[in-house]
Amino acid sequence: MSNLAAQFSDPIDYLETEMMKMKSLALSLLLLLAPFLQVASVQAQTGAGNVAKIKAEVAKRLANKKTHVNVVLLNGNKLHGRIEEADDDSFTIRQDKTSQKIELSYNDVTKVSGQGLGTGAKIALIVGTAAVVLAVVVVVAIKNFDPFEGGITAR
Repeated sequence: MSNLAAQFSDPIDYLETEMMKMKSLALSLLLLLAPFLQVASVQAQTGAGNVAKIKAEVAKRLANKKTHVNVVLLNGNKLHGRIEEADDDSFTIRQDKTSQKIELSYNDVTKVSGQGLGTGAKIALIVGTAAVVLAVVVVVAIKNFDPFEGGITAR
């Protein structure tokens, strides 16, 4: 037995300590490797399924004339602009700030999304605003409510 084992009178205490060390080491390694696993998963998402999904999104936006988009590239860069044209292998956007045309391969793109709020967010804003207005009206009504306005009179 090692010197550490001699410090413990009970071998079970020694084993529990060693197990705790192993668990701590495993957790530390997991925390160190987590960012690398995330990069690997992003690279795995860029397969044929993702390319088809991006192609379909670009085609849908062109057909619906909702071409104002945010594009996230594989290297993490984000582009903001309008889709101008699309081919089988690539599409072209014109950046908002620089008005520069950029041709992007579908393979280089991680995500294409519209700019602005989605329908769900718009509904949530409307419901939230209505709730605040209703709450203000109720508070004002309660503050101004006086059931004994004319005073109490005996009959």
